[in-house]
Amino acid sequence: MKDQERLHLLETQVSVLVDSQKEFTTKVLQLLALSAKTIYSKEEAALFLNLDPDYLYQLKFHGKLKAFKKKGQKKLYFRKEDLEAYLLSNSTEDKNIDENSDYDDFENEIVEKWKK
Repeated sequence: MKDQERLHLLETQVSVLVDSQKEFTTKVLQLLALSAKTIYSKEEAALFLNLDPDYLYQLKFHGKLKAFKKKGQKKLYFRKEDLEAYLLSNSTEDKNIDENSDYDDFENEIVEKWKK
């Protein structure tokens, strides 16, 4: 390889690394900012829950997540405590359910159906 080709390849790799670092820094700063807020926009709530923003609307529509909007506006807002409650409501520890027993019951049901 010529020196110019090497230099160009190196510049390209550095540019990719810089862009990657900028994306990482932006995401980290967003997450840090979320910890200080108590009311989130749809996009911020999606970032907090690690979900797609459109999926949040489905959760709201089906009554699984509380959302608020100001009168006359379309923008949805979510409270941090509601988002945390949503996360904890799906945990097995909260419901005291043994996951293995559910699986065993399901497996036994399938086996019984196949025996017939």
